Amino acid sequence: MKTTTPLRIIIGAFIMASLALILPATAYSGNNIEDHIIETETGIYYIVQPGDTLWDLSHKFSDSPWLWPDMWNENQQITNPHLIYPGDRIKLYRRTDANRVQTTKTSEQKPAGKTYTYHDIDAVGFIRKKAIEPSGIIIGVQPSKNIVSAYDEVYITPEPGRTFAVGEKYTIYRTLFEIADNDTDAYIGIQHYLLGVVEITQVAPDVAVGSITKSFRPIAVNDKVTPYLKRPEIIEIKESVPGLTGKLISTEDHNNLVAQYRTAFIDKGEIDGIEIGQYYTILNKIEDRVVIGGDEKKINIPPRKVGSLIVLHTEENTATALILQSDPGIEDWAPIGTPF
Repeated sequence: MKTTTPLRIIIGAFIMASLALILPATAYSGNNIEDHIIETETGIYYIVQPGDTLWDLSHKFSDSPWLWPDMWNENQQITNPHLIYPGDRIKLYRRTDANRVQTTKTSEQKPAGKTYTYHDIDAVGFIRKKAIEPSGIIIGVQPSKNIVSAYDEVYITPEPGRTFAVGEKYTIYRTLFEIADNDTDAYIGIQHYLLGVVEITQVAPDVAVGSITKSFRPIAVNDKVTPYLKRPEIIEIKESVPGLTGKLISTEDHNNLVAQYRTAFIDKGEIDGIEIGQYYTILNKIEDRVVIGGDEKKINIPPRKVGSLIVLHTEENTATALILQSDPGIEDWAPIGTPF
C-alpha cells in the first residue's frame, strides 16, 4: 500500500485542479464515458482518455474531486498522480463507482422523472471520516470586524504548496467536533460546516484577497477554504434501499429541535446504498422499559412514523438530509428506516 503525505496530496490536488481548469474541453469529449468502461474478473476499469485527470475522474465517479487520493491509492501502478496517460487502466474502487457507470449518461441530462428542488444545496455540510485538507485560511477582513458577511473582502493565506488565481471560487468551511455513535461510541467522522463562497479578486505572493459572494452562516477569521464545487439544485427522486435501518445523528446546527426543513445527518452512507434523492422515514423509539410484577423488562414497540427526510448529500458512511416532516419530540439518534 503506498503512503501519501499531506504535502504530496496538497501539491497533487493543486496540479489536478489546475489541469481541470486548463483542459475542460478535452476531457470526456467524443464517445460517452461508458464506452471506455471494461469489466474483468478482477474488477471494473476505466480506460484513460486524452485530457483525463484523477481530479476529473474522482469528480465523475465519486461525486467529489476531493477523493482523488483514494483513487490513486487503489491504483498503485500510478507512480505520479498528475501524470496519467491515454490507454491507462483506472480501477473504480468504490462500491458506488460500478453503479454510476450505468447511470452516467442519464445523470448528465435533466432528470426525466420526479424531482425535488432545494435552492440552498451549496450550504449543505457533511460528516467525513477524515477532514479535508484546506487550500487556505482566512486571516483578516476589510473593513475590520468580527463577523464576516456577503460582499465583505477577506485576506486568505494559502497552505503550503497551494496558490490562488483571480476568478477562482472557494467554499468557506469550518471543521467542528468528532462524532461517535451514541450506543457503541464507535468513531463516525468529523463534521464539515459550510459557511459561504468566496471569489479571489487579487493575488500577492503570500496572500490573496477574496470577495464573499455567498454567506450561509457567520464567517470568521481562521475559517478555511477549499475549491468550490457547484451542486445541482434539482434532485432526481430515487428508490430507497429496501429494509434499511439507521439513526438520525443530529441536525446540522445541533439544534435541540428536529424540525421541518432543517438539515440533519444520518449514520448510513454510500456503502449502505444511500443515494441523493432517496426518501426515508423517521421513527419513534421502538424499545422501552416497563416494570412488570416488580421486575424491569425491555419490550419492543411497533415502529410509528414521526417524520420523513430526503437525502441531499452522501459520504462513505454518512449522509446529509433535509427534514421534510416532523412530529414534536423527535430527538437526536432517533431511528430511521425505509418508508412503509
